[in-house]
Amino acid sequence: MSTSLQPTQQALLATQSDVLHPNEIIEAMIDLRLQLSELERQVQALQPAFYAACLTLNTDKIALERATITRSLTPSQWAYSEAVLEQEALFKQLKQQFQQSHEPSGGREVIWKIKLLLTLAA
Repeated sequence: MSTSLQPTQQALLATQSDVLHPNEIIEAMIDLRLQLSELERQVQALQPAFYAACLTLNTDKIALERATITRSLTPSQWAYSEAVLEQEALFKQLKQQFQQSHEPSGGREVIWKIKLLLTLAA
């Protein structure tokens, strides 16, 4: 399993005097997103073995040269009473009404999303 990324050379070599065509920049971003997708797949595949290896060491903190791994708990969950759930639903409704009658105080930035049309071999 390879852990090194192969960034698009054009993206790395671009300078202010050597501006890439917009399509080249977009293609470079797509290439990087594909590499990221493959890395995420590899991480997911290794996750069970990683957890097992950490459990085997039986410690809350694993200090290595390149990283420190610590054990922590996921967020807690509660089974709320019906009265609390009703209050939560009412609060959500009031927030929606407020959002419909008021402009947002932040956010609303323009972003560009990439939807990869290729699937990587599993």
